Amino acid sequence: NKKNGGVIPAITENRVVYVPVGCGKCMECMRKKSRDWQVRQLEDIRENKNGKLVTLTLSNESYRKLDAAINNQAKGYERDNAIATHAVRKFTENWRSKFKKTIRHWLITELGGGRYEHLHIHGILWTNEDFEEVRKKWTYGYIFPRDYQIKNNYVNNKTISYIIKYVTKYDEKHPNYKPIVLTSNGIGNNYKATPSEVKNDKYRTPQGKWLTMPIHLVHGATIAIRMTPELNLST
Repeated sequence: NKKNGGVIPAITENRVVYVPVGCGKCMECMRKKSRDWQVRQLEDIRENKNGKLVTLTLSNESYRKLDAAINNQAKGYERDNAIATHAVRKFTENWRSKFKKTIRHWLITELGGGRYEHLHIHGILWTNEDFEEVRKKWTYGYIFPRDYQIKNNYVNNKTISYIIKYVTKYDEKHPNYKPIVLTSNGIGNNYKATPSEVKNDKYRTPQGKWLTMPIHLVHGATIAIRMTPELNLST
Protein backbone atom coordinates (compact mmCIF):
# COMPACT_ATOMS: atom_id res chain seq x y z
CA ASN A 1 0.00 0.00 0.00
CA LYS A 2 0.99 3.67 -0.04
CA LYS A 3 2.18 3.62 3.54
CA ASN A 4 4.78 0.87 3.04
CA GLY A 5 5.63 1.81 -0.54
CA GLY A 6 4.56 -1.54 -1.88
CA VAL A 7 7.08 -3.43 0.22
CA ILE A 8 5.34 -6.29 1.96
CA PRO A 9 6.32 -6.25 5.64
CA ALA A 10 7.73 -9.39 7.22
CA ILE A 11 5.28 -11.55 9.18
CA THR A 12 6.12 -11.38 12.86
CA GLU A 13 2.89 -12.92 14.16
CA ASN A 14 1.85 -16.25 12.67
CA ARG A 15 -1.81 -15.72 13.53
CA VAL A 16 -2.15 -13.09 10.79
CA VAL A 17 -1.74 -15.74 8.07
CA TYR A 18 -5.05 -17.34 9.09
CA VAL A 19 -8.34 -16.11 7.65
CA PRO A 20 -11.06 -16.01 10.32
CA VAL A 21 -14.21 -17.90 9.37
CA GLY A 22 -17.48 -17.42 11.21
CA CYS A 23 -18.93 -20.39 13.03
CA GLY A 24 -22.40 -19.65 11.68
CA LYS A 25 -23.96 -20.52 15.02
CA CYS A 26 -23.16 -17.79 17.52
CA MET A 27 -25.36 -14.71 17.87
CA GLU A 28 -22.87 -12.44 16.09
CA CYS A 29 -22.80 -14.78 13.08
CA MET A 30 -26.60 -14.94 13.09
CA ARG A 31 -26.81 -11.13 13.20
CA LYS A 32 -24.48 -10.90 10.21
CA LYS A 33 -26.57 -13.45 8.36
CA SER A 34 -29.69 -11.46 9.18
CA ARG A 35 -28.17 -8.20 7.88
CA ASP A 36 -26.97 -9.87 4.68
CA TRP A 37 -30.39 -11.32 3.92
CA GLN A 38 -32.15 -8.05 4.71
CA VAL A 39 -30.04 -6.18 2.16
CA ARG A 40 -30.53 -8.87 -0.47
CA GLN A 41 -34.29 -9.00 0.00
CA LEU A 42 -34.74 -5.23 0.06
CA GLU A 43 -32.97 -5.06 -3.27
CA ASP A 44 -34.88 -8.01 -4.67
CA ILE A 45 -38.33 -6.52 -4.09
CA ARG A 46 -37.40 -3.37 -6.00
CA GLU A 47 -37.67 -5.42 -9.17
CA ASN A 48 -39.79 -8.42 -8.21
CA LYS A 49 -43.19 -7.11 -7.14
CA ASN A 50 -45.08 -10.41 -6.99
CA GLY A 51 -43.98 -11.60 -3.55
CA LYS A 52 -46.48 -13.24 -1.21
CA LEU A 53 -45.93 -13.43 2.55
CA VAL A 54 -46.70 -16.93 3.84
CA THR A 55 -46.54 -19.17 6.86
CA LEU A 56 -46.58 -22.88 6.05
CA THR A 57 -47.62 -25.31 8.78
CA LEU A 58 -47.47 -29.08 9.18
CA SER A 59 -50.31 -31.17 10.54
CA ASN A 60 -49.62 -33.97 13.02
CA GLU A 61 -50.31 -36.59 10.37
CA SER A 62 -48.06 -34.91 7.81
CA TYR A 63 -45.32 -34.54 10.39
CA ARG A 64 -45.35 -38.27 11.08
CA LYS A 65 -45.30 -39.13 7.37
CA LEU A 66 -42.44 -36.73 6.67
CA ASP A 67 -40.51 -38.08 9.63
CA ALA A 68 -40.78 -41.57 8.17
CA ALA A 69 -39.93 -40.35 4.66
CA ILE A 70 -36.61 -38.66 5.43
CA ASN A 71 -35.09 -41.97 6.59
CA ASN A 72 -31.79 -40.57 7.83
CA GLN A 73 -29.76 -40.55 11.00
CA ALA A 74 -30.44 -36.92 11.99
CA LYS A 75 -31.47 -36.49 15.61
CA GLY A 76 -33.14 -33.79 17.67
CA TYR A 77 -33.43 -30.37 16.08
CA GLU A 78 -31.43 -31.50 13.05
CA ARG A 79 -34.19 -33.98 12.33
CA ASP A 80 -36.82 -31.24 12.62
CA ASN A 81 -34.93 -29.19 10.04
CA ALA A 82 -34.51 -32.24 7.80
CA ILE A 83 -38.28 -32.68 7.86
CA ALA A 84 -38.81 -29.02 6.91
CA THR A 85 -36.26 -29.31 4.10
CA HIS A 86 -37.95 -32.40 2.70
CA ALA A 87 -41.40 -30.78 2.87
CA VAL A 88 -40.27 -27.64 1.03
CA ARG A 89 -38.46 -29.72 -1.60
CA LYS A 90 -41.60 -31.76 -2.27
CA PHE A 91 -43.65 -28.56 -2.44
CA THR A 92 -41.35 -27.06 -5.08
CA GLU A 93 -41.41 -30.33 -7.03
CA ASN A 94 -45.22 -30.33 -6.95
CA TRP A 95 -45.19 -26.76 -8.21
CA ARG A 96 -42.76 -27.53 -11.01
CA SER A 97 -44.81 -30.54 -12.12
CA LYS A 98 -47.69 -28.21 -13.04
CA PHE A 99 -46.01 -24.93 -13.99
CA LYS A 100 -42.80 -26.36 -15.49
CA LYS A 101 -40.63 -24.18 -13.29
CA THR A 102 -39.98 -24.01 -9.59
CA ILE A 103 -41.54 -21.36 -7.40
CA ARG A 104 -39.10 -18.69 -6.29
CA HIS A 105 -38.89 -18.65 -2.50
CA TRP A 106 -37.13 -17.54 0.66
CA LEU A 107 -38.25 -19.44 3.75
CA ILE A 108 -37.04 -19.82 7.33
CA THR A 109 -38.01 -22.37 9.95
CA GLU A 110 -39.28 -21.76 13.47
CA LEU A 111 -40.28 -24.15 16.24
CA GLY A 112 -43.83 -23.69 17.37
CA GLY A 113 -45.27 -23.60 20.84
CA GLY A 114 -48.32 -25.32 22.20
CA ARG A 115 -48.81 -29.01 22.75
CA TYR A 116 -46.87 -30.41 19.78
CA GLU A 117 -44.28 -27.66 19.18
CA HIS A 118 -44.16 -28.47 15.48
CA LEU A 119 -42.09 -26.56 13.01
CA HIS A 120 -43.68 -23.94 10.88
CA ILE A 121 -42.09 -22.02 8.06
CA HIS A 122 -42.21 -18.26 7.40
CA GLY A 123 -41.18 -16.45 4.28
CA ILE A 124 -41.89 -15.12 0.82
CA LEU A 125 -43.05 -16.88 -2.33
CA TRP A 126 -42.64 -14.99 -5.60
CA THR A 127 -45.36 -15.97 -8.07
CA ASN A 128 -48.07 -14.45 -10.27
CA GLU A 129 -50.26 -17.49 -9.75
CA ASP A 130 -53.34 -17.26 -7.58
CA PHE A 131 -52.80 -17.93 -3.87
CA GLU A 132 -55.14 -20.91 -4.14
CA GLU A 133 -52.46 -22.66 -6.19
CA VAL A 134 -50.11 -22.38 -3.23
CA ARG A 135 -52.72 -24.04 -1.03
CA LYS A 136 -53.14 -26.90 -3.50
CA LYS A 137 -49.42 -27.60 -3.78
CA TRP A 138 -48.60 -27.33 -0.07
CA THR A 139 -50.22 -30.54 1.08
CA TYR A 140 -48.87 -30.74 4.64
CA GLY A 141 -51.09 -28.41 6.65
CA TYR A 142 -52.67 -24.99 6.89
CA ILE A 143 -51.32 -21.95 5.10
CA PHE A 144 -51.51 -18.42 6.40
CA PRO A 145 -52.84 -15.93 5.50
CA ARG A 146 -56.37 -17.29 5.53
CA ASP A 147 -58.71 -16.56 2.63
CA TYR A 148 -60.05 -13.34 4.15
CA GLN A 149 -56.51 -12.00 4.65
CA ILE A 150 -55.24 -12.56 1.12
CA LYS A 151 -56.38 -9.15 -0.18
CA ASN A 152 -54.01 -7.53 2.32
CA ASN A 153 -51.07 -9.80 1.55
CA TYR A 154 -48.18 -7.73 0.23
CA VAL A 155 -44.43 -7.63 0.56
CA ASN A 156 -42.49 -4.46 1.39
CA ASN A 157 -39.61 -3.35 3.62
CA LYS A 158 -41.74 -3.85 6.75
CA THR A 159 -42.59 -7.38 5.65
CA ILE A 160 -38.91 -8.15 5.23
CA SER A 161 -38.08 -6.75 8.66
CA TYR A 162 -40.76 -9.06 10.06
CA ILE A 163 -39.46 -12.30 8.53
CA ILE A 164 -35.77 -11.45 8.98
CA LYS A 165 -36.22 -11.34 12.77
CA TYR A 166 -36.60 -15.13 12.76
CA VAL A 167 -32.92 -15.48 11.80
CA THR A 168 -31.84 -14.14 15.20
CA LYS A 169 -34.93 -14.81 17.29
CA TYR A 170 -34.02 -16.35 20.64
CA ASP A 171 -36.39 -19.08 21.74
CA GLU A 172 -36.29 -19.46 25.52
CA LYS A 173 -38.12 -22.78 25.28
CA HIS A 174 -35.69 -24.13 22.65
CA PRO A 175 -32.43 -22.23 23.25
CA ASN A 176 -30.33 -24.68 21.20
CA TYR A 177 -32.52 -24.65 18.13
CA LYS A 178 -31.03 -22.97 15.05
CA PRO A 179 -33.40 -22.07 12.21
CA ILE A 180 -32.43 -22.82 8.64
CA VAL A 181 -33.03 -20.79 5.50
CA LEU A 182 -34.49 -22.61 2.49
CA THR A 183 -34.10 -20.45 -0.58
CA SER A 184 -33.94 -20.19 -4.34
CA ASN A 185 -30.79 -19.02 -6.04
CA GLY A 186 -30.33 -15.39 -6.96
CA ILE A 187 -32.21 -13.50 -4.23
CA GLY A 188 -30.81 -9.96 -4.45
CA ASN A 189 -28.78 -10.55 -7.62
CA ASN A 190 -30.43 -7.52 -9.20
CA TYR A 191 -28.60 -5.18 -6.81
CA LYS A 192 -28.58 -1.65 -8.24
CA ALA A 193 -28.07 0.65 -5.27
CA THR A 194 -27.24 4.25 -6.10
CA PRO A 195 -24.18 6.00 -4.60
CA SER A 196 -26.44 7.81 -2.11
CA GLU A 197 -27.54 4.44 -0.72
CA VAL A 198 -24.02 3.15 -0.10
CA LYS A 199 -21.35 4.74 2.07
CA ASN A 200 -18.12 3.11 3.26
CA ASP A 201 -19.49 -0.35 2.50
CA LYS A 202 -22.70 0.45 4.36
CA TYR A 203 -26.16 0.07 2.86
CA ARG A 204 -28.96 2.51 3.67
CA THR A 205 -32.39 0.89 4.13
CA PRO A 206 -35.62 2.71 3.18
CA GLN A 207 -36.07 3.50 6.89
CA GLY A 208 -32.68 5.23 6.97
CA LYS A 209 -30.85 2.49 8.86
CA TRP A 210 -27.28 1.70 7.81
CA LEU A 211 -26.34 -1.98 7.48
CA THR A 212 -23.02 -3.62 6.69
CA MET A 213 -23.00 -4.80 3.09
CA PRO A 214 -22.83 -8.52 2.29
CA ILE A 215 -19.53 -9.78 0.84
CA HIS A 216 -19.27 -7.86 -2.39
CA LEU A 217 -17.20 -6.51 -5.23
CA VAL A 218 -17.11 -2.74 -5.69
CA HIS A 219 -16.42 -1.02 -9.00
CA GLY A 220 -17.37 2.63 -9.10
CA ALA A 221 -21.04 2.92 -8.21
CA THR A 222 -21.83 -0.67 -9.22
CA ILE A 223 -21.89 -3.30 -6.49
CA ALA A 224 -22.38 -7.01 -7.15
CA ILE A 225 -23.36 -9.24 -4.24
CA ARG A 226 -21.57 -12.57 -3.95
CA MET A 227 -24.22 -14.96 -2.76
CA THR A 228 -23.51 -16.94 0.42
CA PRO A 229 -24.40 -20.65 0.39
CA GLU A 230 -27.77 -21.72 1.70
CA LEU A 231 -29.99 -24.71 1.13
CA ASN A 232 -31.02 -24.33 -2.51
CA LEU A 233 -34.05 -26.39 -3.43
CA SER A 234 -34.47 -25.10 -6.98
CA THR A 235 -32.76 -28.00 -8.72
